[in-house]
Amino acid sequence: MVAVTTDYRRALGPRIASTLGLYALAGLVAIWLIGPFLWLFITSISYQRDLLAMPTPLLPINPTFENYQKILGLTEFNHADQARLVIASLSNSFIVAIAVTAINIVFGSAAGYAYARHRSRAMSLSLYFVLFTRMLPVVVLIPAMFLMLRQVGLQNSLIGLTIAYCSFTFPFTIWIMKSYFETIPRELEESGLVDGCTRFQVFLRLIVPISGPGFVAAGAFTFVLAWNEFLVAQVLNSKRGMTTLPPAIAGMLGQANIDYAIIAASGFISALPAALLALIFQRYMVQGLTAGSVKS
Repeated sequence: MVAVTTDYRRALGPRIASTLGLYALAGLVAIWLIGPFLWLFITSISYQRDLLAMPTPLLPINPTFENYQKILGLTEFNHADQARLVIASLSNSFIVAIAVTAINIVFGSAAGYAYARHRSRAMSLSLYFVLFTRMLPVVVLIPAMFLMLRQVGLQNSLIGLTIAYCSFTFPFTIWIMKSYFETIPRELEESGLVDGCTRFQVFLRLIVPISGPGFVAAGAFTFVLAWNEFLVAQVLNSKRGMTTLPPAIAGMLGQANIDYAIIAASGFISALPAALLALIFQRYMVQGLTAGSVKS
């Protein structure tokens, strides 16, 4: 009995050590990922004079939400005109990101369903061409986008920016939805066709209602891509008041007097929607992204 207990303790020791090591590693990764976001928030609730002090305090000496009040126009200050652009740019970002997400879900899901159910050499070849456009750096496509949108009068407009964003988010949405639709049994569609439904009715009434995780995954990642995009918006929408939030925040760095606290507050507001979206829908996003990874 004593020998058995001793062997059990010897086996338990390495197991506890490996578990503690795993938790320690997970904690370090969490700190590394959350650290910049936390420091951004700490900076946003600090005064400019505290941020310029040497040494810079790790925690705010006098926490304040005055920076957010300045951005919202509740408090006047020297650079109020530049801060007011944050609200306008925030509205533009929401409009463009929601429009891009809606267009991608509607048309990207239809294309993904077609690629998942219709197998032919032409379909496979076109799918590779679609994926190839996603492999190209966006900066390579910007000159062509700029010239085309200027030619049709959509430069410096939210419609033109939405079209440009859709050009590099469509391949991602099509691939996610294709992988998800491939996990749905074909027997479900065949039973609908036997009952007299057309192919479109089968897709609309049978496939769409059970494809929630795929739609959430595609929609969430499309929204995040459109929300955080900087370079395309910086080039295509250079007109004051027509740009999105990332270029507006970057424009604050070009001022003679840089208010780091205001920039941090603007950055925190910019990062919050994407972070909340990922936290709320993380289960559906993982389920939608991993669909089709294991074949039975």
